[in-house]
Amino acid sequence: MTAARRFDPARPFIVYVGPFAFPEGGAAARRILGNAQSLVAAGYQVLVLSGQQAPDDAVHPLGDGIFLASTSERDAEHLPNLLRLTRYATMGAKSRDWLERLETRPAAVILYSGYTPYILQLRGWCRTARVPLIFDAVEWYTAASPLGFATSPYLWQTEIALRWLIPKLDGVIAISRWLEDHYARAGLPVVRVPPTMDVKMTPVGKGGNDERLTLVYAGIPGRKDLLGVLLRAVATVDPNSERLRLNIFGPSAEDLKAYGLAVVPPSVTAHGPVAQATAMAGVARADFSVLLRRPDKVATAGFPTKFVESLAVGTPVIATLTSDLADHLVDGQNGLVCDDASPETVARVLERALAMTTKQKSALRKTARHTAETGFDYRRHTDGLQRLVEAVTCAKDAPTKRTGI
Repeated sequence: MTAARRFDPARPFIVYVGPFAFPEGGAAARRILGNAQSLVAAGYQVLVLSGQQAPDDAVHPLGDGIFLASTSERDAEHLPNLLRLTRYATMGAKSRDWLERLETRPAAVILYSGYTPYILQLRGWCRTARVPLIFDAVEWYTAASPLGFATSPYLWQTEIALRWLIPKLDGVIAISRWLEDHYARAGLPVVRVPPTMDVKMTPVGKGGNDERLTLVYAGIPGRKDLLGVLLRAVATVDPNSERLRLNIFGPSAEDLKAYGLAVVPPSVTAHGPVAQATAMAGVARADFSVLLRRPDKVATAGFPTKFVESLAVGTPVIATLTSDLADHLVDGQNGLVCDDASPETVARVLERALAMTTKQKSALRKTARHTAETGFDYRRHTDGLQRLVEAVTCAKDAPTKRTGI
């Protein structure tokens, strides 16, 4: 970022609010940063109101028209379950109070996460202040089983928000086509924006530099990423660590025991939790990053940030085609496609990668970077976000909402 300047309430600004940490806060923070950069390029200041950090009414410049304040909404993690649940139900109240103290009204408020508690707190203030409330939709939560859903108040409130509350807001930023279609059918102005970043200023990596093929996985697998499938495929293709190496950033060696392998292949190195910059450096040094997911509702509604980050540093991706990846990942051009997420299919794709020449891998790297530049650089999405903000602003004075942004 360039040198910071003071926040100017006389200039148009947008408040990005939610129970996230910023600017260090994982994929959520990187999502917000990319969208904020697009909005700044459209002529707005962006004031990020973090609900996960210590309260600080001061507005701190981060550079390039982005500013930070915080409210510490998540201050009950240490309390007993009942008290924590009670406190959770009122989350967003501190952010609403903070907005009320603003001397100048923002052009719009964008809510990331927070769901039902935040919406109930913010929508009344936004209506009274005639400020559009936009939701940044990046996922659709589901439980592993009906019983899991029935016993999770958190999932209840997200389902209420996703199905009934968000469709009554003023607009949506959707991370995927599935979410775009869902909220467009509700009659909302919607713009689809995948994960974005400053690709132009992201250095391109050189890939693997030894005789073995270098693979990388970076992230927290959770229920979405099928890291166990990758481990079994690697064990099948290269049980003696003679042909490839797999670097894993996020899970530790102890975590890998949960995947049920009798022995983790010696070609696998688990680095454990690391800083984002360290993980990105590991991705840049790999021949391929690997992203395996099942085509379920969670994967379809979301969009993997790690896919974008891999292409940005020029590292091709081996992946199953979930979400909108088919729009961007072309087999043999900027990565390799797994037709399904079985260990046998992944092993066959790894054999393809092992058979590639240095020239072929270099061509994939060049195309991967080009894909990031043309599809995921924040500058490419400035116009869409600007049209959305203008549409919801106009809708405050119009009898009906516009759609098809």
